[in-house]
Amino acid sequence: MLPYVYVDAVRRSGARAILLPPGDDDDEASTTVASLDGLVVTGGPDIDPVRYGAPRHPKTQAPTTLRDAWDLAVTSHALRLGVPLLAICRGMQVLNVCRGGTLHQHLPDLRGHGRHDGPPNGFGLHHVQVSPDSALAAIVPEDGFFEVPTHHHQAVDLLGDGLKAVAWEEDGTIEAVEPGPTELDGFSGFVLGVQWHPEQGRDPRLFTALANAAAERAAARATVLAPMI
Repeated sequence: MLPYVYVDAVRRSGARAILLPPGDDDDEASTTVASLDGLVVTGGPDIDPVRYGAPRHPKTQAPTTLRDAWDLAVTSHALRLGVPLLAICRGMQVLNVCRGGTLHQHLPDLRGHGRHDGPPNGFGLHHVQVSPDSALAAIVPEDGFFEVPTHHHQAVDLLGDGLKAVAWEEDGTIEAVEPGPTELDGFSGFVLGVQWHPEQGRDPRLFTALANAAAERAAARATVLAPMI
């Protein structure tokens, strides 16, 4: 099951939404991603900490093994194939773990407050600040901190290879990542992870940026596949 607001957000950006239920194996993930123009990896349950070599925190949710395997596989293949990728909340954590990074399993233990969580069964608001020299800043050029919808109790700890932090909450928690100066340097596709939930707000800019990147990929693929005359 997936909140319908994701579908609405994709459609409002001018793109068409296709939902991908957890699949069978890595080959299916590769073939599926290769057919896409863009990919959204959505929010959801906690990633099994065995995926990043950590013991389970008492507040970490029970594992969803099938979804973990599928999300990690499609994310990995999107990066490999240059498919534009927007990773949201759990999706950003999947992106980080996919690249060998780790997670803080319960932010209230680390920060001493629960404002990242939001209300039970709902979304709160907190402020993030974007690095001015990032690709994200070209999409959301805000001065200082701006307000975003939030609902999470976990976050990026050790950054995965090829990723850099480009936005932070006021307490220092990493709130966005994009390709950094190592293995992903020079990556030609759109890659962005955000810890907040843009689909829950009224700001369409992240989905619009993904849709634009997907349209460029679609046009490039059409040119390559066009018959020679």
